Amino acid sequence: MRLPPLNALRAFEAAARHSSFLHAAEELNVTPAAVSHQVKTLEAFLGMELFKRLARGVVLTDSGRELLPEISRGFAHFGRGIGSVSGGVLSGLLTVTVLPSLAHHWLLPRLSGFLDAFPDINIRIQSSGARQGAFKEEADLRIWFGLGDFPGYRSVLLMTDEIFPVCTPALLNRHPLRTFADLKQHRLLQDINVDRLERTMTWRQWLQEAGSSVDTNGKVVEFNDSALLTQAVGYGQGVALGRRSLVREYLRTGRLTRLFTEVRPSEYSYYAVATEEKAEHPRVKVFMNWLEEQVRLDRERG
Repeated sequence: MRLPPLNALRAFEAAARHSSFLHAAEELNVTPAAVSHQVKTLEAFLGMELFKRLARGVVLTDSGRELLPEISRGFAHFGRGIGSVSGGVLSGLLTVTVLPSLAHHWLLPRLSGFLDAFPDINIRIQSSGARQGAFKEEADLRIWFGLGDFPGYRSVLLMTDEIFPVCTPALLNRHPLRTFADLKQHRLLQDINVDRLERTMTWRQWLQEAGSSVDTNGKVVEFNDSALLTQAVGYGQGVALGRRSLVREYLRTGRLTRLFTEVRPSEYSYYAVATEEKAEHPRVKVFMNWLEEQVRLDRERG
């Protein structure tokens, strides 16, 4: 039997469950246009309309309502099948330790995709502010932020990072920012929970490396947590030095705007780290594969 593309089925199932292309896009970590395209692909394949497009959203047609439970059961069956062919070893608890900032602004918006794909895995996310191998918590897998030197562990580079100024569009409309000199008119936000190797996270060093001699005049509000900093800039509290990994979704949805063209590479990167023994466990392997796929999708979207 000729079957439609799996991505088209996933887009339809998510959009039908949420009654929204936008919310489906957020769950699948794609754009609403991509969801719409996949749904249209499925409708063309079936030769029937599955949604009524309205001004305020979408509503399932009779055909769509009839199809939805079958597709949902199909995805649940896929998950059970993956568990059965692996001898049931995927069933059980997977504990992942991650920095609070990355958990809040990167991992959690994407996690439902993993949970749907592997329903037999009970995942526990625990946050810790420790970096570069200082964790004390028991975990199957840790996402560490550092230079990549983790003696006694197996590590995989997940993603590098970049630092650049961001603010809300509303703030930019009130006080335009065309040059670095315009920063003097703004409240600046920065993360102070960095070590001496993360030079580019301070305004003074970032501006210096960007070739600017602008003096910030000490008008800097400091935060000891990247998650708090990212939330503060999202609330329009000022102009922040943002990490691409943490502000990506804010930029995609238009809540934040990137300023200037200058960007500085972060000295630290994100690594997935586990002991040699735990790195071989099937639950860790499938989660690692999923993490790497999410990073790949981010790179493709830019």
